[in-house]
Amino acid sequence: MAVKYPGSDRRSFYLEGYDLTDQHGEIVDLHVKGIEISTPIASDVYEQQEHLVRHYGQMQSLLAEVGLRGSAYGAHRSREEYRGPRGGRGVEGWSAAETAMMTWGIHVNVSFPDDVEARLDRDRLRAKFDWFGPALVLLSANTPVRGDGPWTVDGVVGKSERSYRRSFTRRPMYFRDDQHNRKEVTCFDVTNRLDLIRGYSALVTGLMLEEGEFEYVAGPFADHNMRLAGLHGYRAPLLDRHFQPVNAGALVDNALDRAAKGLAGQGLDDEALAALRTLAAERRCPADDTLDAWHAQPEWNAFLARYSDLTGH
Repeated sequence: MAVKYPGSDRRSFYLEGYDLTDQHGEIVDLHVKGIEISTPIASDVYEQQEHLVRHYGQMQSLLAEVGLRGSAYGAHRSREEYRGPRGGRGVEGWSAAETAMMTWGIHVNVSFPDDVEARLDRDRLRAKFDWFGPALVLLSANTPVRGDGPWTVDGVVGKSERSYRRSFTRRPMYFRDDQHNRKEVTCFDVTNRLDLIRGYSALVTGLMLEEGEFEYVAGPFADHNMRLAGLHGYRAPLLDRHFQPVNAGALVDNALDRAAKGLAGQGLDDEALAALRTLAAERRCPADDTLDAWHAQPEWNAFLARYSDLTGH
């Protein structure tokens, strides 16, 4: 497991963390933050789930051999910050790498057949996920506890510390052209609920395929909105580029409707969006249930044990 990147030997789970490099850029050491699972290429969200369940079970079996068990929670239980050597990183990359050490999340990766890829406008896709990024945060916000209890900013109990932190250094979407036009969307908190994981994959896929018009916002507006969604949930005072208010709940509903339309346009069903629609109808983030669990038993071992099994098969 002591290999950071699985590409060379096809490993599906591996140690993840802050890599330390020599003068040639070769990784010589790793400050470990956790274990990452990379599922193989799948043709749909249900096949993807089968891979995830299998590899998660294999990971837990390996951990059990040394008396450990993994937990799917997305924030460090005690540390407030991580500081690592800069090495060859630029300042923004350095800050992003340090921030990443304090949080764990789900990355949804999508590639399409060549004829579909040829029709995609990359600038438009980037702008689309800047606009709908807060909706993705609201549907997945699930890092409300760290250290002694709920995570707060200026007395406000937040929903997603991960998205709040990452909004300072990361964009919601990246292109990975070395792997057949892979598009990576990163603003989802970790969950042990498989129904939500299926939903996030379907949501991203549908939004990429849907071709309707949407609002454009500059990067600072997008970052502002992501940050406030991570802190305030559905009460977030989001803004469009004219400084007019954007209703957070309406943005989520619009994202789900567009995703369903995009899936239908390619003959794909939207059943996997059902769990997200339920959350949206309740105007409730996953973090709200997580906070309830913490208040019911505010002790870290018991809290983390709640999230060690995958649910929602």
